[in-house]
Amino acid sequence: MKTIQLSATMESLEPLEAFVLEPARALGAPAEMLGDMKLVLEEVLVNIISYGYPGSRGDIRVDWTADENGTCRIRIRDWGVPFNPLEAPAPDLDVDFTERTVGGLGILLVRQLAHDVWYERDDDSNVLTLCFQLRS
Repeated sequence: MKTIQLSATMESLEPLEAFVLEPARALGAPAEMLGDMKLVLEEVLVNIISYGYPGSRGDIRVDWTADENGTCRIRIRDWGVPFNPLEAPAPDLDVDFTERTVGGLGILLVRQLAHDVWYERDDDSNVLTLCFQLRS
């Protein structure tokens, strides 16, 4: 398992994404999969950066591992406000976008693009685990 921990700032977004995408690329993940992973990572990380530590500073830790079957597991941990994104209500896509409630589309994207996703509250931290199948 590889680990990186950086400040929850926009300056950390690119290095955190690269930490995950570079080894996935090296393992032969197709370009489309890498694009999906980047979108999911950006959604999750920007939300933590923007909302996880209101009025204070904190860190984001990313653990990365892949098994012999090509399953990549990305565990994203923060010590911010308790928040389970999987409990957020799904957006009503049948309503015109001008009438929709703000929010919810990002986690819908995460659920659709990641092969598996789960959340746990571990002591004082939020832990979101994302799985991607790098090879078919």
